[in-house]
Amino acid sequence: MKKVIKCSLICSLFSVLLLTGCQEQEKKVAQSKAIPVHTAIAQSTVQPYWIDVFGQTEGNQAVLVYPQVTGPILSRNYQEGHEVKKDDILFTIDPAPFQAAYRSAQASTLQAKANLDKATREAKRYASLHKANAVSEKEYTDALSEYEVCKANLAAAKAKEEEAFITLGYTKIRSPVNGIAGRALVNPGTLVQAHATQLTDVTQETHLKVRFSLSDHDMHGYTVTDKSPVEVIFDKSNKPIEGKINFTAVQVDPKTGTRSLSADLPAQTEILPGQYVTVRLTLGEQKNVFLVPQKSIRQLSDGTYSVYVLRDNKARAVPVTVGKWIGTDWVVTGGLKNGDEIILDNIQRLKDKAPVKKIENKPQTKEA
Repeated sequence: MKKVIKCSLICSLFSVLLLTGCQEQEKKVAQSKAIPVHTAIAQSTVQPYWIDVFGQTEGNQAVLVYPQVTGPILSRNYQEGHEVKKDDILFTIDPAPFQAAYRSAQASTLQAKANLDKATREAKRYASLHKANAVSEKEYTDALSEYEVCKANLAAAKAKEEEAFITLGYTKIRSPVNGIAGRALVNPGTLVQAHATQLTDVTQETHLKVRFSLSDHDMHGYTVTDKSPVEVIFDKSNKPIEGKINFTAVQVDPKTGTRSLSADLPAQTEILPGQYVTVRLTLGEQKNVFLVPQKSIRQLSDGTYSVYVLRDNKARAVPVTVGKWIGTDWVVTGGLKNGDEIILDNIQRLKDKAPVKKIENKPQTKEA
């Protein structure tokens, strides 16, 4: 009996020792499987909220040039793409018919003046006769009326002469502003229609503005004012150029569902009128957001995003909502709280509840 009890005790002791050894072995194995990671403490911050949209530049006083009279183009008097001054002649329309009309108007003025001189003499003569009771009252008043009619005819003839002179001047099509003359849209010999045929355009290179549009979704509940910071980014230079909001439409275009805006730009040599640029408009501030390295954020198959945080020596997947990129960081607008320990590397090797081992030294630039 004593031998049986002794054997049982020995077996029990052996089992305990064996179980303890297995647990320690499992712990060592688990520790050896823990993935080394670097972490960073999440801390909320305030970041600007901006949007990037496409815009197109134009001259601040860009004008389309149309003829004021109908006729064939005789000549083009400028070089395309070159600077022109205000009142420089751009095109010449055949002036012959307008010169004839002006000469005819001049002749009509001379005739009206001669008729007025005659009526003036007759009115004076009839006035003298009227005083001597040598003519009737009717003859006297008729002479005065004829004088007034001739005077009015002369005024009308002078007006027509002035109109003909102005019309003749329209045969020389002049630049309305200082600027850069665009491509000629017609060639000499072309018959152009008054107020209908576009000839060219002139834009002021040193005074630019950019036009762009925003939807209500883009506005994100913010309001645009003339104080809203705006920048233009040109692809070739990639250097932001500061502008100033000068116009915001008060109604939505029913065709596009957007509101039109424009901003003044300083004189630039890199940007020309008519070029497409990126407009970055800052609408306000985002409070209680977090800056998280882009490489630490996962995009899931359903289009959502998540990060891993360190909790109880394990990686825990936390869904987050993201906003804009700032440099190499992503703005996280929801899902994190102050003090969360975000895992920065080895993201591809992790899964939810995977054991991890925190490493205190600085993370490497590339993931292991």
